[in-house]
Amino acid sequence: MKLNSEELRSLYQRETARSNRRSDSECLTEEVLARAVSGELDEAERERIADHLATCSDCAKEYRAAKSIKSWADETAPARPIPFPAKANGHRALAEPRRRRVYLPYAIAASLLVLSMALGALLISKSRENQRLMAEANNRASTHRAETTESRRLLEETTRRAEQESAARRAAEEELAKRDAAAKSTILPKRSVAPEANVPIVDLNPQDAGRGGQNPKAATVQLSPDTDLFTLILNLSGEDSSRNYSLEVTDRNNRTIWTARDLRKSPYNNFTVAMRRRSFPAGEYRLKIYGLRDGRRQLIEEYAIRLMY
Repeated sequence: MKLNSEELRSLYQRETARSNRRSDSECLTEEVLARAVSGELDEAERERIADHLATCSDCAKEYRAAKSIKSWADETAPARPIPFPAKANGHRALAEPRRRRVYLPYAIAASLLVLSMALGALLISKSRENQRLMAEANNRASTHRAETTESRRLLEETTRRAEQESAARRAAEEELAKRDAAAKSTILPKRSVAPEANVPIVDLNPQDAGRGGQNPKAATVQLSPDTDLFTLILNLSGEDSSRNYSLEVTDRNNRTIWTARDLRKSPYNNFTVAMRRRSFPAGEYRLKIYGLRDGRRQLIEEYAIRLMY
C-alpha cells in the first residue's frame, strides 16, 4: 500500500511522538535546544541531537519553533553599524556620545535575542506540559472506560443471576404447590349425595389383619358382588398418645394409591374409613396408620387385607 507525503508525515509524527515513549528522560531540555538553535554545540553533541530529532517528532517540532523565533529575532535586529573613530584631544567630548549611540543597537539586538530565547524556552516548556496533561487525560479516560465496562459487565451478570434465581424460586414454589395439592387430594370419586343402605362394616384388629412382620398374612374381606361402599374399622392394639394421625393405603407392589390426613381417633380407640369398590378393586392392600410424635412421623399400626367381591 502506497502512502502520500501527508500520510507519511502523519505516520511519522504519530509513531515518534513523545506520548508513545515509555520515558521522556532522553528528550532534549530547553537549555540544550537553546544551545542547538544558537549553534553553540560541538560535533559530538550535534550528532547526538540530530539522531534524537530523527526519532522524536515532538523535539523536532520544538526545535523548529525555537529556530523560527531566533530567525525572527535576527531579522528584526538592526544592521551592525560602523563605529566612528575618536577625534583628537579637542574633539573628545563629541566622540563619547556618538560611541554610545553607535553601540545602542547592539544592546537592543541582544535584548531581543535573549527575549526570543526565553520565549522559545517558555513555549517549549508549555508544549511539553500540555503533552503531559493530554497523556494523563488519555490514561484517565482509558481507565474510566475500562471501569465503566467492568461495572456494566458486573451489573449484567448480577441481573442475569437474579433472573435465574427468581425463575428457580418460581419453579420450586409451583412444584411445592403441585405436591401439596396432590397430597391433599384423593383418588376416590366424590361421595354420592344419596344415602346408601346395607353398607357392610368390617371390623379389623391388628393381630387378625396381619400386623407386623415383613410379609404379614392378609385378612380376607369377602363382599357381595353388588357392594359399592363398605366401611373398615381399624382397631388399635394399645393406647397411643400421638397428636395427629394419618392413613396410607398401598397395593401389593407397595405403591401408594391413597392417603388421608387429619385422621381422628374415636373414643373406642379405633379409626373408621369408608372405601368404594370402583376405587379399590379386588386384590391385596396394606393400610398403614402413622402418628406424629416429637415432631417425627412414626408407624403405629399396619393392616394387610385381601378384597374379594
